Amino acid sequence: MIFWKICCPKDSDTLRYAADELARCLEEMDSRLHIALLEGDAGSFRLRVDPGAFAVADPRLDDAYRIDFRDGAGEIVGSNERSVLFGVYRLLHELGCTWVRPGRDGEYLPKRELDGCAVRLEDAASYRHRGVCIEGACAYEHVRDMIEWMPKAGLNSYFIQFMQPYTFFNRWYRHTDNPYLSPEPLTEEEVMAVKARIEREIRLRGLLYHAVGHGWTCEPFGIPGNGWDKRAYTVPDEVKGLLAEVNGKRELWGGIPLDTNLCYSNPETIERISRAAADYCEQNPQVDYLHIWLADGKNNHCECRNCRKARPSDFYVRLLNEIDRKLTERGIATKIVFLIY
Repeated sequence: MIFWKICCPKDSDTLRYAADELARCLEEMDSRLHIALLEGDAGSFRLRVDPGAFAVADPRLDDAYRIDFRDGAGEIVGSNERSVLFGVYRLLHELGCTWVRPGRDGEYLPKRELDGCAVRLEDAASYRHRGVCIEGACAYEHVRDMIEWMPKAGLNSYFIQFMQPYTFFNRWYRHTDNPYLSPEPLTEEEVMAVKARIEREIRLRGLLYHAVGHGWTCEPFGIPGNGWDKRAYTVPDEVKGLLAEVNGKRELWGGIPLDTNLCYSNPETIERISRAAADYCEQNPQVDYLHIWLADGKNNHCECRNCRKARPSDFYVRLLNEIDRKLTERGIATKIVFLIY
C-alpha cells in the first residue's frame, strides 16, 4: 500500500471537489494507492489559489494554473478555484486519463503504477470565454453530465437560457415524436427546481454562470417568453402600443412573443426592460453574466415614424447603456452580454 496526502483549504467547496476528483481517479488508476484528504497545509500535495502568481488581466475571469507533481508530492496552483480544478484534470490527462464525452462511460482511466511519476507544467487559457449554452431537448441528467464534463475539457462557463428554461426540459419530458416513452409533463415549479439544482452544479465547479438571453422583449410586459410555441397569448392593453409596428400593425409577430420586437424609440419600452434587468440581477446575485437579447426572426423591427430615425442597433445600444446605468446606481457587478449579429 502506498499512502499519499492531498490537502486543500477547508472553506472551498470547489477545491474540495477538485481534491476528491484527483483522489478518486488516482486510486482507480493504481490500486496500491491510498489517498487521505486533509485540510490546510499538512499534506505532501497541495491545491491552492494564488491570483498574483500568473500574468493574467483578471484572475477571477482568466484561467491559469501551474502543476508541480512528483511521486505524490508538490502542488497545483490556480489563478482562481476553477483553474485549480482545470489543473487537476490536466495532471490526470498527462498521466494518461481522457474524457471523450459527458457521462462516466466517456471516462478512461488507465491502470498503471504511479509512484515515480512526475509532471511539471504551466498553462493559461487562450480565450477568456469558453462555454456551453443549453439548447434542444434536455433531461436534468443531460445537463448535469455536461457541466461535470466541462472542466475536463477546459470549458469555464455554462449558460441557462430564459428566466425559466421550461421549453428545453419540456421538450424532453414530453417525449414528443418518441413512441417508445410516455409523456412526463413538467410544471413550471418543477422546472425551476431543476434549474436550482443545475445552478448548484455550476457553483460547485466554480464555473461562470450566464443567464436569460431571450425574454426581455416580453416578460417585463406581462407576456410569457418560455419558448417558441405558437398559442393564444393575451397582450395587456397598455402594452399593445409598445409592440413593433410592422406593415402598419402592432401585434405579436407570427403569434410568438419571442419573435416579436418592440417600439424601441419609446422611452417606456427602454425603462421597463432596463428596470426588469436590474431587478433580475439584484434578485439573482449568483449570475455572473446577464444576456440581453432582442427578438428572434427577421424583418420584424418597428417601422413607426420615430423608429425610422435610427437603426435597430442604435436603439439596442441605448437600451444596454440604460441597463448599465441602473446596475451602476445599484452597485451591481453583473456583466452585460449583448449580441453582435
